[in-house]
Amino acid sequence: MKTRILLLWTLLFGVALIAICGGMQGTLLGIRGRLEGFSLASVGIIMSAYYAGFLIGAPVAPMLVRQVGHIRVFAALASLGSVATLIYSTFIDPLIWSLLRLSMGFCVAGMFIVAESWLNNICTNENRGRLLSVYMFTVTSGFAGGQLLIIVSPATGYESFILASVILSIAIIPILLSNISAPVIAQAEYLKLGKLVRITPLGSVAIFIHGITFSSLMWLTPVFGVQHGFSASVSALLAGTMMLGGLASQLPVGRLSDRQDRRHTLLLLSLVGAGAGLLAPLTVDLNNFWPLAVMLFVVGAAVQPFYSVAASHLNDHLRSEQILSASGSIILISGSGGLLGPLISSQTMSAFGPDSLYYLVALAYGFMALFALYRISVRPPIAVEEQSPAMAIGLQTSQVVIAQAMDETDQGSPLAPEEATD
Repeated sequence: MKTRILLLWTLLFGVALIAICGGMQGTLLGIRGRLEGFSLASVGIIMSAYYAGFLIGAPVAPMLVRQVGHIRVFAALASLGSVATLIYSTFIDPLIWSLLRLSMGFCVAGMFIVAESWLNNICTNENRGRLLSVYMFTVTSGFAGGQLLIIVSPATGYESFILASVILSIAIIPILLSNISAPVIAQAEYLKLGKLVRITPLGSVAIFIHGITFSSLMWLTPVFGVQHGFSASVSALLAGTMMLGGLASQLPVGRLSDRQDRRHTLLLLSLVGAGAGLLAPLTVDLNNFWPLAVMLFVVGAAVQPFYSVAASHLNDHLRSEQILSASGSIILISGSGGLLGPLISSQTMSAFGPDSLYYLVALAYGFMALFALYRISVRPPIAVEEQSPAMAIGLQTSQVVIAQAMDETDQGSPLAPEEATD
């Protein structure tokens, strides 16, 4: 028992460092790119490349693991990611940064898969939900902490890139020192995307909308701050504040969605996200940091748990044998949104100014509110006692933890008819 507890905290420490590096690097590149004179379109491409790499890494990494083993894959990916982080400061070029960002997304996906396979080996049916919540709290805290590190580490020069590289290199140590063999990752048989959308249109659209908005806000909020005249450190603090809002709301929103029709929770989050998105740019005119920070905190509180509720709602409508295969389609939907988000938002900001980032978010969640109302009006709800437990998950993690968590939470839930919709 003591060995498993020690391994758990060792894994969480390693995962936290990976997330810190990821959060720090994304914020740093957005701010530094603008300081170097990169166009908003170029910054958008650089940010989107991460999700392209993540989508490549999610299916490829398990194949590599089966060939050479978990530890070798983790060490190789961490080393590659560490080297890529150092190269950013050597070659200041949008194309090179995009390629490096793509490789970083690939590496992060693979490292999460390895860490999560160990985590799932530690879990039991009785504690899986609690450990998953702790895991996602650790990941979210790491991303928020990484963004806040820009406050004490300058965006100019090369020091911040070295710090991010060192943090990722240290993350290798806990995994290399673990002494419990990791389980084999089985290749999932994917549920066809079209079939998934037909089963639950609201859940599928909600996951896509979250992918677009979360990726845009996470990586372009620092650019929003810089364009409004804030310093690099203050702009990073704004992004970190938004992440902290999501961190604070994750568990309360999950509990709320367990107690009512999840569509009502999605509707509530959509209304809050749309309202806060409209008000956030207006607070900039007050020439005061705190009103804007509070509004971004509210935006994060609405946007970040949106994925968890949407995925849980989707899970409510799937049969147990569909859960594992559906995880691949969920990653595809969310990752596609994450890929498109920075591209669309950067072009919008370039054409209409920095405030359009949050107006675009307000528009997206305004549409989601209307769509949720429509789905509520045409489909009876699932009884609350028949819903599966809510899951705190996000695109920062791999398909492994999502698939296994959904599989566990679905045990004992009623079978939904294959043709069921929201």
